[in-house]
Amino acid sequence: MRVEEIEKLLADFYEGNTTEYQEETLRKYFETQDVPEHLEKDKKLFLCFHKAMSVEIPAGLEDKISRLIDEKEQEEIRFFRKNKSQRNWRWIGGIAASVILLIGIGYNIYNINDNMEKPEETFTDPKVAYEVLQATLMEVSTGLNNGLDEMVESQREIKRTNREIKKDLQLQ
Repeated sequence: MRVEEIEKLLADFYEGNTTEYQEETLRKYFETQDVPEHLEKDKKLFLCFHKAMSVEIPAGLEDKISRLIDEKEQEEIRFFRKNKSQRNWRWIGGIAASVILLIGIGYNIYNINDNMEKPEETFTDPKVAYEVLQATLMEVSTGLNNGLDEMVESQREIKRTNREIKKDLQLQ
């Protein structure tokens, strides 16, 4: 096989996209061929993956692992038991704070209605009321017109600035 094909197969292998046949082809290539220097590390790594090795399991390993699992399980139980009581106090504190807040809001709403003054009639003559209303509406209208004029002027300024920016950008 050519080196380019091997490199492509290796890339597929590292991405997990090879078939068993392709992996067997790679294994045979690395076992029987002298490989270029840049593939030496891949050769060592690939052959380590595919060597049939028998691993000797030390005596008593299973018992040690079981003991460690049991110890960790007991630690976990103690840890979560401690934190459960803290969570309960936080929950109870949250409920108590909510109840106090609701009582305070209810009290204030109740007192607001008692303390509010009843509005009195300020005008006895309808003509005077009409004139005051007309003056007030005229003042509001004047303020709104001034605001609209300023807004129109601002829009003109923005358009002028945008034109200048476009000219500058086109010159560059």
